[in-house]
Amino acid sequence: MASGKVSVLKFVGTISLGLLTGTSYTLSTLTIPSLLELPSASAAAKAFRSLSSTASFHIDTLSAVSGTAFLLAYKLSHRGFKHPYLLYVSVFCFATRLTDYVTPSIFGKPVSSTSAAAHRRAELNRARKEKQAAKRMEASYELLGEAHSDEDTSANGEEFEEDYNGEEVRSEVEFFVRNKLIQTAVSGIGFLMAVTGIWGDGLPPVVFTV
Repeated sequence: MASGKVSVLKFVGTISLGLLTGTSYTLSTLTIPSLLELPSASAAAKAFRSLSSTASFHIDTLSAVSGTAFLLAYKLSHRGFKHPYLLYVSVFCFATRLTDYVTPSIFGKPVSSTSAAAHRRAELNRARKEKQAAKRMEASYELLGEAHSDEDTSANGEEFEEDYNGEEVRSEVEFFVRNKLIQTAVSGIGFLMAVTGIWGDGLPPVVFTV
């Protein structure tokens, strides 16, 4: 009964690790780099942050599932079948979540656009308030209502375009791509180790039968 559970855990761990490797590779080579082809920095930044947030959640989930599966497989295995590769693979699974700390030490940190965007938003809001104060002194309440609505629309459009800088967005995207490439390498080594270990687990019975 225990051997059946161990086999299921190995299968789940290997499939999850394979999906993690494939997802990281696809993001780093196809999906994320294509965002740099979008016509504006604001569109690229919005798409990148939405996609990276969703992808990171799923990658962390796959990492946790695969690492936990291999650890449980090692724990539930009989004493004579507690192969060390199960522990090694689980270490590689959890190590994929540490690449966020390794990548900056290798390639450096990306140029963050958060502080610059906040400063530009503050400047735009201040300029808009100054314009509104000037309008109140010159226009009636009826005209003020129309000017206010038009002004808000133009100001919001300006804020949307000015919130992001193309070079800063490119820096963040390139950092994310490098991070996922390192993650792909780490998870790929673990996946190859898992496949080799599972193949080795099934080899003795095959030789014995032949």
